[in-house]
Amino acid sequence: MSFRRLKTLIAVAECGSFVKAAKTTFLTPAAVSQQMKILEQEMGVALFDRKNRTPSLTPVGSALVSRAREIVNSYENMVRSVTGEGALEDELAMGAVPTTMTGLIPRAVKSLRDTYSGLHIRIMPGLSAELYSMVDRGFLDAAVLSEPIHIYDHLRWLPIVDEPLIVLAPEDATTDDPKELLESYPFIRFNSRAWVGQLIDKWLKSQQLNISEGMELDTLESISAMVFHGLGVSIVPRRCVPSPRPLSLKRIPIDPPASPRRLGVLSRQDNAKFKLIDIVYHELVCVVELSGQMPAYGILTDKSD
Repeated sequence: MSFRRLKTLIAVAECGSFVKAAKTTFLTPAAVSQQMKILEQEMGVALFDRKNRTPSLTPVGSALVSRAREIVNSYENMVRSVTGEGALEDELAMGAVPTTMTGLIPRAVKSLRDTYSGLHIRIMPGLSAELYSMVDRGFLDAAVLSEPIHIYDHLRWLPIVDEPLIVLAPEDATTDDPKELLESYPFIRFNSRAWVGQLIDKWLKSQQLNISEGMELDTLESISAMVFHGLGVSIVPRRCVPSPRPLSLKRIPIDPPASPRRLGVLSRQDNAKFKLIDIVYHELVCVVELSGQMPAYGILTDKSD
């Protein structure tokens, strides 16, 4: 049985079609189809139901995918141990929510690169829901995102920090009362598709405030700029690590307090790069602690202990 064909099978399962799997494996769709037919012949069972236009995994095929992941991960771990390639000589595909891209992520990546010259981290920004799906399907090794409501058993969640929600207001605003600000200025809404945006909406509904909708924006940078120019106020998570040049704005805790936005690292339990992910998690926690803005969650212990 070909190791390469097992990896292609995993790609098909994660992508949902031969065409999409072809893009991630750098093969043609015809080559993916041919590999799967050969694998079925080797196994002596039907791995795909081809009655529909897009072939789907049979129960036997799904079971084989699970075993294939174990085989591939075991092989990759074996190669690293035999060749002496540790977690510090590797590449990590990592996602991150936009609010971390100007403070937490660049500082952590810079520190890691300065310490481990053989470490390569590829960053992909995205909303929490998108990143969750990409980690779940194996497109990303890990992601820094808002805490999911539900975490599948095969996923691993490591909390970093709780970011409280605050009101952003122009520096020349005549009041520091958060509710008065929200009812006096146009409201600049944080992207409602983002999980933190939904957390903000939940608090607003609970307070039954009479707000005037102004605009809805995707990033903290764009929201801050609008507030800075007096175009409204907003509710956002307070950054655990500030941007290099934050704008002069009022940052007022909301009252009564809402549930904070919990940031953490999500990865698959079966990811062969778990040691590297733990190293990155350690660094993220350290960066938060060193920033002095708010307390971080505890540091992991070494898995070899």
